Amino acid sequence: MNTDKINFKVSRDFGETFNVSVKFLRQNFKSFFSSIIFIAGPLVLIAAVSGAFYQSNALTMMSPKRILMNNTDPFAQFGITYFLFIIASLLSHLALLGTTFAYMVAYQEKGPGNITTSDVSKILFRNTGRILGGFFLYTLLIIIAVIILVLIIAGLSAIAPALGILMGILLFIGLLIIAPPFMWQFSVFYLAAMQDDIGVTDAMGKTRSVMKDNFWWTWVIVVCAGIAIAIVGMVFAMPQFIYQMVLMISNMKDGTDEISIPFIIVSSLCTFCVQIVYSIYYIISGFHYYSLAEKKDGDGLLERIDEIGKVNQTDVNQTY
Repeated sequence: MNTDKINFKVSRDFGETFNVSVKFLRQNFKSFFSSIIFIAGPLVLIAAVSGAFYQSNALTMMSPKRILMNNTDPFAQFGITYFLFIIASLLSHLALLGTTFAYMVAYQEKGPGNITTSDVSKILFRNTGRILGGFFLYTLLIIIAVIILVLIIAGLSAIAPALGILMGILLFIGLLIIAPPFMWQFSVFYLAAMQDDIGVTDAMGKTRSVMKDNFWWTWVIVVCAGIAIAIVGMVFAMPQFIYQMVLMISNMKDGTDEISIPFIIVSSLCTFCVQIVYSIYYIISGFHYYSLAEKKDGDGLLERIDEIGKVNQTDVNQTY
């Protein structure tokens, strides 16, 4: 296996971004996924299990027995398990994202073959405040944006229903255009904060700055990466989907309204694997960030020129 250290600070095109991501995974497969499983894994597993309980409970609502008993309250499924699933999903998402980016930072500090789970956890815990602060700020911005859009659509609908419908269509098209780059931006600012040891707002400003003239380039990479990860995720999710369909038909046919333990096990394992695979998306996003930052700032090029100068100076000194 090639253990040469990958230079992150390089401007890369579409193919090179994906190639270096694959090279990074092959080079660090064991240590990377060990860090992911041991650090983010417990929260991912809790989210997977609670989600499986919620899905199993939702499936029992469709049984003829529940229907005959008139026990089909749509809100009955939103119990403690549901809210545990929501909270655990958010925390597992942050843990997965933070662990992936912490590993990339550790890689630059220590190089391949020298990274331990402890190294990654130290970087992650050192940046826990930034991660949580960035998440709450990001959530607040989304809530404000949604409220403004809802008020605009409601106002236009009150004037003329056709305007509200038109606005809804334009909003959908607009989201298809702007959502992928901004989703990328609001993921990699965590990496910018960790890498440069800066605050959340400064990190957001930096990611916005590097993406400024690369909006469509970012859109293409994010969409292609998302499609690729979705295809891989479908492979792991297929057993759960098949089992869920079989269980749904069985519940409707036989009237069973009991929670299925085998389904919970299968669903938990499938969801866990799908979420772990999603860390690959963050690796691709991270390399794209480094590529754009290098294209804008040229720090990597300056470092290489400086290294060449030091080598030449050493040769001169040895000559004399």
